[in-house]
Amino acid sequence: MMLLKIGFVRGVKWFALFGLLATYQWWSGNMEGVHNMLVYGGMAFFLGLTSVIYEVKRWSFPKQILIHWTTMHVTILPLVIFSGFLPVTSLHDALLVYLKFNVSGLILFTLSRTLLKVRRQVKSS
Repeated sequence: MMLLKIGFVRGVKWFALFGLLATYQWWSGNMEGVHNMLVYGGMAFFLGLTSVIYEVKRWSFPKQILIHWTTMHVTILPLVIFSGFLPVTSLHDALLVYLKFNVSGLILFTLSRTLLKVRRQVKSS
């Protein structure tokens, strides 16, 4: 329960930042900017909320990866699809968005994992 609270606080902090940026866009009269900041804020909220998945010690690493992958499909992917950032007017478009989502996730996961390993090596030496 404590990890859920930590994740929620992380998510709210990130959403608040994008909320401030949305407010600035609103004051500037840029309604598209408001929409974008709120979508980014939603994504940041879910990323902050789910960031604790890798802190659950009793789960194996493969289980953490599977839960993370599934959670991203339930939270972030719908935001990407319904945000209008990538046009989805056909099944082909939807499949391309899904492919881009998974490739981007794989790249970000690999990069994050590599940086974490390098950080651990630097810390231990």
